[in-house]
Amino acid sequence: MKNFLRKVKLSFLAMLCGWVACNIAWWVGAIPILLKPGSSLRGADFMMIGTFTGIVVLITWLVIFLPSDLFVSNTSRLRQPLVAARCGLLVSFTLVAAIFGYVAWFEIASHGLVEGVWRTLDKAALPYALGTCATGSVAAYVRARMDKPQAPASP
Repeated sequence: MKNFLRKVKLSFLAMLCGWVACNIAWWVGAIPILLKPGSSLRGADFMMIGTFTGIVVLITWLVIFLPSDLFVSNTSRLRQPLVAARCGLLVSFTLVAAIFGYVAWFEIASHGLVEGVWRTLDKAALPYALGTCATGSVAAYVRARMDKPQAPASP
């Protein structure tokens, strides 16, 4: 039970770091969109985006990240920070690609391949893609670093 609670705590903290990375990446991806003429952002929008990403990251933690952390052995190669970060990026990119493909399909069916992809990209997909990929890779990396053996303290 002690190990279970420890993993829950560590995975939650790692996902919290992933949420911070998500918000940073989201805003970096949103800069080109915000620089377009006619774009405006109010203070309430900042609050809404933070709340929305927080809810999504919490659900992702409960459905994907925590179960993965509980089932992966402590001695697994997946616990190495760089391997974990690559796996986190791969899983999150796969989710983004699947959602993007699903949304783009309707535009492609209506307007053709090139026009459909551009119409989908024009709907501000970049911030969400960057945020999701940052969350997956940062959370997995931080979680793996939490288990890394510490060097013995020098006297």
